[in-house]
Amino acid sequence: MRIIIPLISLLASLLLGACNNAPDPVILNTVKNGTPAMWKVSGTNPDQIGTAYMFGTIHILPDNVEWRTSALEAAIADSDQLVIEVLGLDDTQSAARIFSRLAVSPGQEKLDARVKPSLRDDLDRIVDASNISERTLNRMETWAAALSLASAQTKGLGLDSSGGVEKKLTAQFEKAGKKIEALETIESQLGYFDKLPEEQQRQMLTSVIEESGDSQQAFEKLFNAWMTGDIDQIVTLTDTGILSDAKTRQYLLVTRNQDWAEQLDKRLQHPGTSFVAVGAAHLAGPDAVQAMLAKRGYKVEKIQ
Repeated sequence: MRIIIPLISLLASLLLGACNNAPDPVILNTVKNGTPAMWKVSGTNPDQIGTAYMFGTIHILPDNVEWRTSALEAAIADSDQLVIEVLGLDDTQSAARIFSRLAVSPGQEKLDARVKPSLRDDLDRIVDASNISERTLNRMETWAAALSLASAQTKGLGLDSSGGVEKKLTAQFEKAGKKIEALETIESQLGYFDKLPEEQQRQMLTSVIEESGDSQQAFEKLFNAWMTGDIDQIVTLTDTGILSDAKTRQYLLVTRNQDWAEQLDKRLQHPGTSFVAVGAAHLAGPDAVQAMLAKRGYKVEKIQ
């Protein structure tokens, strides 16, 4: 659940329109005012002439929380462009076509055959609560079924992506007439999951099932760590579940961070200031994007 959270914004928009039952209201024990972590990256040699603000995000926001600060607004005002993970989520029809093309494959085993027998009752319970048909899930590759069920659990908390950080920042930069670019496409982002070996995909599904009983608590912990800028706690929370497997972590997190650091390095070799807003897990720990930029000679300052 914890590492799946970064993709919930996409899956909620593509899948959960089928979940017509309104969930019962859930009272979340979340921080109402905070200072999410932010860094400034600047060059130390003549080739590194650009600047970037690195802001860790969470893709789903509860109502009535204040995450904006004077330091954040100053960084936004100082920036020429916004760089986010992926563009195109507003075109839900196109996004849904991409998801379906990657997610659905012929000849899949029934979903309950892809987990150990001791988890099948819990899987049935999660499927029933999701309002996603068994037939639909059985046709999906394992990664897609896992993401779909995780998204449904978050929807069950009364959360969706309509007011997420990226959407709010995108609207702000659009209103200011500033450029908005992305580090990945929808297809490439989902492709990381699609290319996982089946063993790792089944580990993902197992994690969703095993963590389903504390989905509210897991979200609260991650959200509160984000709001308070508690990087150590974010590392702790995202080092569990499927990311505890070294190969899966390398593929889903480290490889993507390396690609983003390469892209940002090229941007920083040109004048201008970018405001980079990506999932907080990508800016936490020794494999963080800004840590990789520091190894390339950039000066990295934590400014919030």
